[in-house]
Amino acid sequence: MLGALVAKAAATAPYLNLYTSNTTPAETDTAATYTYASFTGYASIQLSTGASWTTSGSAPTTIAYTQQTFACSATGATQQVYGYNLTTASGSGTLIWAEKFSDGPYPVTNNGDTIKITPQITAI
Repeated sequence: MLGALVAKAAATAPYLNLYTSNTTPAETDTAATYTYASFTGYASIQLSTGASWTTSGSAPTTIAYTQQTFACSATGATQQVYGYNLTTASGSGTLIWAEKFSDGPYPVTNNGDTIKITPQITAI
């Protein structure tokens, strides 16, 4: 993320992913640190619409993408979802950031189960 900020790396529309490993994000993590969800209907979501990012506040300023919904489309084995991350490719590439749910994990088992994420960054 910092590399793209200073043009050291090409900026790319990030992918929003759910992870099922009980991983507390750390600075040395890579995309491979995480195990990704695989329930029926799951797919990473590319956040490719620049106008969907909204900036608000000052000192600190937050930028947030519109809420995204992951939906299970068939009943199956329960997957515990511990958090989400953003990467430069679907479930791989360069890890941009990760967040573990403070009140998770969230179980996904049944057709129609959903997890809604509003990705955001706060600059302090």
